[in-house]
Amino acid sequence: MFCRLYIHGNSVKSAAALFEKKFGRAVKCGRDHRFTAFEMTLKENEDHDRNKLRTYPDGFLYYEITAELEIYEDHIRVTDEILEMLWDNGLPAVVSCEYEEELNRYIFSK
Repeated sequence: MFCRLYIHGNSVKSAAALFEKKFGRAVKCGRDHRFTAFEMTLKENEDHDRNKLRTYPDGFLYYEITAELEIYEDHIRVTDEILEMLWDNGLPAVVSCEYEEELNRYIFSK
């Protein structure tokens, strides 16, 4: 299952370190990081704009970092774990995927 993640953070390198701390050492090939449950391409957002990221409701499109995720199993649980890990580490993040509505109910019903 594919989804895109927008992360408001300082650097791709520090975001990658958080993913490895939570999900274990990744197999890396360039910008690609392969974990047990998902594969991720983590990169600087070409559309990053310091002023536009504060706009509502689409400011997240201008966050500093994007990640393209291919989730292999239990996509709702894995996406939830990723978002919680980022939020718990002070990094605002928004996910864009075809199962957003399911995900939001899952996150907020805990």
